Amino acid sequence: MKLIKLLNNILFWQPSKDFLKIFENSVFGKICLIVLNYSIWIFFFIVSYFLIRHDINFFGRLFIITIIAEIIEKYFKKQKIWLRPMFKRRSTTPFGLVNKWYYSGSFPSGHTMKMVYFLLFVISTQVFSVPLFLVFTLPLLTFRVIAGFHYPIDMVGGIFFGTILWFFLKGIIFPDYFNNFIQPIFNLIFFIK
Repeated sequence: MKLIKLLNNILFWQPSKDFLKIFENSVFGKICLIVLNYSIWIFFFIVSYFLIRHDINFFGRLFIITIIAEIIEKYFKKQKIWLRPMFKRRSTTPFGLVNKWYYSGSFPSGHTMKMVYFLLFVISTQVFSVPLFLVFTLPLLTFRVIAGFHYPIDMVGGIFFGTILWFFLKGIIFPDYFNNFIQPIFNLIFFIK
């Protein structure tokens, strides 16, 4: 019984202080909240560039894995297994965040799911610095727990699904005609000769 209670306390941990409220009390804090929430997508775009430039097959891999990850995330969040922890303290979504994305369930963390498969691709290719990747992403994911967007169990779910997706999609090789179609478009967009 004590072990179950301990696990529950760890997996559903939230700080006693309402850090989200602190962010919402100033214009600067609101801007930080938006930047901290969405900057990871810009970072993933940059990492995608390095992966695709290394091997054009990554365009298709990332496209498929992201679609599947979104489907998994949306399915589970629609089930509303549990709401986001921030809604224990408030009834509204913070300024600048898309309400319908946050009023669904909390499990699994989509940010974490994507971070894991990007990290595994980076580790397997060595085209981007792993320490730099972790220095950028881990604080953002930690922030999401501290701010009340997720419980630690949501992160565990993201790690699980991200790893499974990577495992099944890491070796996909797309046909030459597909890669030959994508390569010049990629080169044109990024001014590669």
